[in-house]
Amino acid sequence: MLVEINPIELKRWHGKTGKDSFTRAKKIQALIDPETMQYKTGLDNMSKTYTHPKTEEQVTELEYYGAIIGKDLSPLASDKPHEFWDSNLAVVKLENNTIFLNTDNPLDYIKWKICKASKFVANSMKEYDEGMFPEATHVIFDEAEEIEAKATKVELRKKATIECSKLSLSKKIQVVMILGDKNLKNQSSDFVEVEIDSLIQKRAGDVLEIINRDDEDTALHAMILEALQKSVLRKTGHKIVYFDSVLGGEVVDVVDYLKKPENQDLKLRLMSQLNPK
Repeated sequence: MLVEINPIELKRWHGKTGKDSFTRAKKIQALIDPETMQYKTGLDNMSKTYTHPKTEEQVTELEYYGAIIGKDLSPLASDKPHEFWDSNLAVVKLENNTIFLNTDNPLDYIKWKICKASKFVANSMKEYDEGMFPEATHVIFDEAEEIEAKATKVELRKKATIECSKLSLSKKIQVVMILGDKNLKNQSSDFVEVEIDSLIQKRAGDVLEIINRDDEDTALHAMILEALQKSVLRKTGHKIVYFDSVLGGEVVDVVDYLKKPENQDLKLRLMSQLNPK
């Protein structure tokens, strides 16, 4: 099997990406776990699911590949350099472009396992996006996962398109204000539709999340953003204020504030300021 490992395109000071980037390549190898004092090889050393190439006895994955390459792959660390894990044979050079490992080749298979055990290589973009590999600079490409992710995005876009078709014009304007930071109150319905479609293509999941919110929360959220745009409300440090009154630290706090019965006069005052007759 051919494994593809890609650099994660992070914004660098030089602005260059891929093969044009002059960010230095990173070299990784199996590190020692300070708790177990064993090398993080990525190879299973518990389950005896492999057949030894010479003795034909059942051995672990680690023992099997040690026999295949003729090296001691014992993960136990000592005060001396390990004959394999600290050698150049066990070094993986992560370039600024795509690298390939052929797992039918025993050494490449071991390097693939080292990558899977490394904090610098995410096992998939899904896990990277979920924050499981915050220090990752590279990611293992999983074709099946990519196809699944694309299919999921297509379905989300379809669903968002259907749900948006049921919305009133004013609700669509609120969605654009919240996700696009654009006030479309005086724009034509066609213009609003174009903006909604653009959001669906880029952020279908977020569009659906806004649609499924409580209607009052959505309306207040959009109103607060509009009020901030027009300086009816002001952001001062970590506070949102109306004249000298602190309404909250974040928009969600102000939404809760304006929903309280004792603050309905202020809510009506803000609405009249934003929609003068």
